[in-house]
Amino acid sequence: MNTNELPKTGFAGLKAHFKGDLIAGFSVSLIALPLCLGIAIASGVPPLAGLITAIVGGILASRIAGTFVTISGPAAGLIVITLGAVESMDYPSALGAILIGGLFMVLFGLLKVGKVGDYFPSAAVHGMLAAIGIIIIIKQIYPALGAPAPKGEILEVAAAIPDAFAHINPYSMTIALVALAILIVHPMLKIKLIKMVPAPMWVLLFTIPIAAFMGTQNLTMVQMPHHLFGEGGFQLPSFTNIATSAFWIAVAGFALVSGIETMLSAKAVDSLDPYKRPSNLNKDLISMGAGSSIAASIGGLPMISEIVRSSANVSSGAKTQWSNFFHGSFLLIYLLIGVAVIEMIPISALAAMLVFTGFRLASPREFTHMFKIGLLELEIFIVTIVAVLATDLIIGIVIGILFKYAILFYKGTKWKELFKSNVTLEEKGDVQIIHLYGSQIFSNYLSLKKKMDAALLKFSEIQLDFTNAIFVDHTVMEHLEDYGRLAKQKGKEVHIINAETLNPVSNHPLAARDKNRKAKLSKLAISHRTLTSLAFAEEKGYEFVNSIKTVDGIDRYASFFTEKVTKLSNVLRFNVDNLLFEVVDVEMKSGALMTEEYSQTTMVRVSGLQKIPSFTLHKSELGDRIKDLMIKNEVIIKNDMDFTNDYTLISSESEPEEVMENFFDAELIGKISVINDLHLVSNGRDLLINFGEKILNNQEMERLIAAAQLIAFEV
Repeated sequence: MNTNELPKTGFAGLKAHFKGDLIAGFSVSLIALPLCLGIAIASGVPPLAGLITAIVGGILASRIAGTFVTISGPAAGLIVITLGAVESMDYPSALGAILIGGLFMVLFGLLKVGKVGDYFPSAAVHGMLAAIGIIIIIKQIYPALGAPAPKGEILEVAAAIPDAFAHINPYSMTIALVALAILIVHPMLKIKLIKMVPAPMWVLLFTIPIAAFMGTQNLTMVQMPHHLFGEGGFQLPSFTNIATSAFWIAVAGFALVSGIETMLSAKAVDSLDPYKRPSNLNKDLISMGAGSSIAASIGGLPMISEIVRSSANVSSGAKTQWSNFFHGSFLLIYLLIGVAVIEMIPISALAAMLVFTGFRLASPREFTHMFKIGLLELEIFIVTIVAVLATDLIIGIVIGILFKYAILFYKGTKWKELFKSNVTLEEKGDVQIIHLYGSQIFSNYLSLKKKMDAALLKFSEIQLDFTNAIFVDHTVMEHLEDYGRLAKQKGKEVHIINAETLNPVSNHPLAARDKNRKAKLSKLAISHRTLTSLAFAEEKGYEFVNSIKTVDGIDRYASFFTEKVTKLSNVLRFNVDNLLFEVVDVEMKSGALMTEEYSQTTMVRVSGLQKIPSFTLHKSELGDRIKDLMIKNEVIIKNDMDFTNDYTLISSESEPEEVMENFFDAELIGKISVINDLHLVSNGRDLLINFGEKILNNQEMERLIAAAQLIAFEV
């Protein structure tokens, strides 16, 4: 598959990608159903409210969305604001605040506020999300245990948790523990047939019969209306509290936090999109705002582009926003014909799912990640968490931002640098050199970005000269890396020069740079893996490179379409008969934000081949067969049905079947068949060969290299 062949959009996209988007939408709906119910219940509103939002988001808001593969619906991050609005007013008044908050989001989009998504410092945003996670855990422990939840501020509710253990419902706690065990174990399993079914659906498949065995009278169960237009059904918003401060505090919370989360999720999912299509954030603000208002008008929750379901959507092979439409359509079907099944779900199972979601938002890994970036980021992260817990979301993130400004002033940032980047421009042929001065920080990045945007219209390359910069913060380093990646996709180059004049505050590649830092960091110890790879290279006479930034074309391989290459290390290079062989350890990231997962593998890339078809080939398992038959363009080698039964061969949509059959002749099939655990991918020019997701030892690398040579010289 060629990533330059972008999926069609509109009705042409519906026709071209119908099967893949339909299956992706169905898969995501299985995840969305329990999460939507749980989010609504945790927000203090009827479970129907969560389904309304996801259905409206999928069927209506997706038609005008500014993204390509995101999923719209209610989010755990807005539980805190919704619950606060319901408790301070009532459910109908909260709907009124959601409706007006949605209109403000539409206004933000019309005013092109989407660019402000680059303004917020990442440590403060992650601190806000972690605080939300902690609040969700505190609130949902009570229904998970089957204990009554106390009223009061979040710290008061947290202090009462020990008392909850004196009022445990053992049936509820058992259900919750089973649910948590499934959610924890599911990502660790490698059985593809099990992985095909999302973890939340496994939770329901186990807890529903367990609840029936225990007796539903001993548990609190989900309650749904049996007549949508009757009692407990659709709910109209109320504006009786519109003159109160509580109403407008809720409006501000819905508009601002929904907007921040929508932009954050959209940008995160952009990095997961196989085709790297940039979202139109302003258009997405309009669609999510309009969707929120429509949903609230009949009893729904606020809507955002949600990261967990969006990540699953990409992993399921979605190509367009029609998968979002199908996800909403399936949820509508469940609502219309599946109420009896939905009412079999114990609330403690949904509470456990939200406790797990909260833990992922505030996991120790988040604290470790911030510490690795730098002590400054960790301080901002922790201050924001404490501020949110002590006050509320809006005030908390403002305190986090103000704290960062205080540190920046301490480090020498000047008032005039707060919102305007100090730069000078120099032209050298087709290269624009941007000389940076003083502090380059999160709040003046927009002015720097304008300069870079203008430069890329006239020049093929930008060089950012750090010689005269004093401080460059982590958020700017993140933005510059992302900007360079997007520019490269357009055939442009963005490079940082003279970065050595600034000292990184940590060993993280995107750590802040500070000229006034007194001591440079000590060098990292050489890993055992690097030492053994170096010894292997010396023994074989191969060239060895400790780490590289990129291997040309590697992220265009089909096997990485839902993953991002984060690290390439321990590279061995050698030439044989005009073919270049590169053995490399690859670290990959799938998912984004709280859905991030990392994997590693050792691969061989063979370049210098004649033009070959684009395809992916791997040994078949039952789960692969089912998924590939439903979604992919599988090739049947009619002359060798044993090979077809043993292997899954997927071609690019542009490859004729006869070309594939001619390429996979008897000799090539014979050589492939003698190699165990083979995974073979072609992007039309090069071959990528590996033995699954693991780092190989020297003996296994010899076997991999031998397999690569056997196949490469045949093709």
